[in-house]
Amino acid sequence: MKKLRFFYIMMITVFIVPFSLTGCKEKEEVIGDIYLPPAPLISESSSWAVIDSSYLRLRERPEENARVVTTLWRGYVLEIISRGPTRVFIENQEDYWYQITYDGLQGWVFGSYLSVYDTKDDAEKAARSVREQ
Repeated sequence: MKKLRFFYIMMITVFIVPFSLTGCKEKEEVIGDIYLPPAPLISESSSWAVIDSSYLRLRERPEENARVVTTLWRGYVLEIISRGPTRVFIENQEDYWYQITYDGLQGWVFGSYLSVYDTKDDAEKAARSVREQ
């Protein structure tokens, strides 16, 4: 029995005591530099636009084949959030993609079908004129 007790005391001394003295510290994880790709937008503005064409598709991304969120109609006033970095050609027209909001929706429209204004009042006046045509 003494030998068994001695064995248990030795096991505790050799294995458990050193573990309890060192603790269970987690190694700190060092995070290196994080690379972020360049943002696709080069300008932000608080300008406004009016749709000149009979309708315009609001898309998820600034791409001709991106999913259509909804269709917007002639004379709608849109708030422009930002403009894409480069002019692109679509249906023989060259312009920027604009990120816009309208009635709680947000997405991208091609600029060839818009008239852009500096103020909301100017855009609303123009929208009335467009709707009367």
